[in-house]
Amino acid sequence: MHRVPARPHHRGRQLVNSSRLPCNLGAHLMCGIAGVLANDGRRDVTALVERLTTAHAHRGPDGSGYRFFRGRSVAFGHRRLSIVDLEGGAQPMSNEDERVWVVFNGELYNHLELRNDLEALGHRFRTRSDVEAVVHGWEAWGTGVLERMNGMYAFALFDGRGDGPGEVWLARDPAGIKPLYVGLAGDLWWFGSELAAARRCGLLDADLRPEAFDEYLVYRFVPSPGTFYQTAWKLPPGHTCCLRLGEPLAGPAFTPFKTRFEPAVIPARRGEWAEALRDGIRAAVSRQLMSDVPLGVLLSGGVDSSVIARLMHEASDHPPQAFAVGFADDPDGGELPAARRAAAALQVPLAELAITRKGFLAAWPDQISGLGEPIANTGVLLVGMLCRQVRRSRKVVLTGQGADEPLGGYARHTAERWFPLARRLARFLGWMPEGSMASDRLSRMRRVATEADEARRFAEILAVFSPREAVGLTRHALDSAALVDPVRRWLPSSDGADSLNRLLQVDSRLSLADDLLLAADHMSMASSVELRVPFLDLELLALIERMPSRYKVSFAGERKWLYREAVSTLLPTALRAPLLGWRSRTGRKLGFSTPLDDWFQSWLRSDAEAYLLGKEARGPAFLEAGRMRSLLAGARDRGLPRARQILSLYVLETWLRAALPGPGGPPKRVDAGAEVVRA
Repeated sequence: MHRVPARPHHRGRQLVNSSRLPCNLGAHLMCGIAGVLANDGRRDVTALVERLTTAHAHRGPDGSGYRFFRGRSVAFGHRRLSIVDLEGGAQPMSNEDERVWVVFNGELYNHLELRNDLEALGHRFRTRSDVEAVVHGWEAWGTGVLERMNGMYAFALFDGRGDGPGEVWLARDPAGIKPLYVGLAGDLWWFGSELAAARRCGLLDADLRPEAFDEYLVYRFVPSPGTFYQTAWKLPPGHTCCLRLGEPLAGPAFTPFKTRFEPAVIPARRGEWAEALRDGIRAAVSRQLMSDVPLGVLLSGGVDSSVIARLMHEASDHPPQAFAVGFADDPDGGELPAARRAAAALQVPLAELAITRKGFLAAWPDQISGLGEPIANTGVLLVGMLCRQVRRSRKVVLTGQGADEPLGGYARHTAERWFPLARRLARFLGWMPEGSMASDRLSRMRRVATEADEARRFAEILAVFSPREAVGLTRHALDSAALVDPVRRWLPSSDGADSLNRLLQVDSRLSLADDLLLAADHMSMASSVELRVPFLDLELLALIERMPSRYKVSFAGERKWLYREAVSTLLPTALRAPLLGWRSRTGRKLGFSTPLDDWFQSWLRSDAEAYLLGKEARGPAFLEAGRMRSLLAGARDRGLPRARQILSLYVLETWLRAALPGPGGPPKRVDAGAEVVRA
């Protein structure tokens, strides 16, 4: 540890800032990070790391920086989106003697507390950047700094303090808000914020991982640490990975870490829990207002985004700029009327984006193709479209994402609450006609009702295709029990948590991290917009995960019910009935709905079989065509509720056409002449 402040020395091209940008742009935060490592110290990776960093340029248009180690055989690259400390904080950033370097993507909301602790130990800071707390924290505590960090982040750190050639450490935040990928390409390691960037740089080959197809069919995404590629991985939430230079290249090992955040006092009664929730949400929003640029809020008109907007207004002299999206040609107005009602009641200005249904459908294939691997999440495209408008006036917006998984906001959480009843009604469920419930809910309830094993039951609750169905489609000699492993990986240890709370923890680390958050990160950063998620603040999350599940989903099936009661005093009277009433607690979840249901029926009748099974289709090389044809026929001719499964097949096929281009070329547009309408 060095206690004398010193300016870093930059030799040659050790640290390069873009000459095309103003020199005072130096912030970190929502950025793109990249790096390449060669064990051969004579290997020059300069050109490759520059290409890989440039492929992340949309994540950080305000500047770039590089650092080269061991000659030029190891290199870090960084793209900047300037939000905090606009005159400092350039990356890669080092300690005083330049033996520890970091590239960091994200936010540390408690960096001032960490700074105080480190200064008490004798460390001296050169900037206001939160990234510098990571550098000095690593000097002081090593990986122990991760226990103390409250924020959303993914970072890479070079530690050259030992006698050997050095180590590169990778880390992803405990909630999985920020993604980070690592891979092998011949005799090189690489890492980056986006898998598609590595694909564009030729670091991924066409050899896909067979098991990824099974995992995708079950979960509608590939759970970490896997990806669709044989030699690429994504860090799981709350894990590190150490790449030791000079050692033989092999598949990476991921090590979990825990945080120190625990409630100071565990509430005992309902009223105390409500008060603790209210205080915790207010504190989380306050922490996430850290910025040197104006902030906005994504306002859907639901309870979560309305609470965020209200607390932002409460903490500032000026109301936050709100942004909302909906469909211009939706018969009932879609989401926009709810957003307008909320904005008027909250007294915040609202910028609206109205798009046509055709415009949405035309943009959907591009969303699928632009992701590094398929994610069958249809609503997040609206977030991406909205962020294009956000970027005109804001770089940072807060959002209500992340409330539903830990607080019990989905119908699938009610299924676990009612599991004892479902077990008694299993025979009755078997007699019910297939189309008597929306979507494929009945078939899932039947499987759940007969599954006593907790992990298997949770997998069935989350599944699009059941593990048995998935293996049947891929024809792999794979025990379907292996497809439950992603659930088992996140099951908390036996600590007294009941089964519903255990499901919520799995859902938060599995579905939320590698589905909604990952896709939202990619969609927002495509427009260089930072999304902050106060409901996943680690102090607040520690409180929520200690709350008894009876306060999350009631025995009557009310979802997030105590939370709604707790925030009632934060909302204007005009919003309480629509957002906190019985229908909101038990009915269809409000959120970004899409026109895919209507499109699906016409597509199913006209083009589905040709698209999924025709000459240009890639899917039949990996999936059993006869089973796909039977699935299509059941939905088309007998009206079986199979929309989720067939839409997942559409996403997979569209992604495969982009990832494995062939004679068929890129995927066709649903309607290439559609337009986007802004209001």
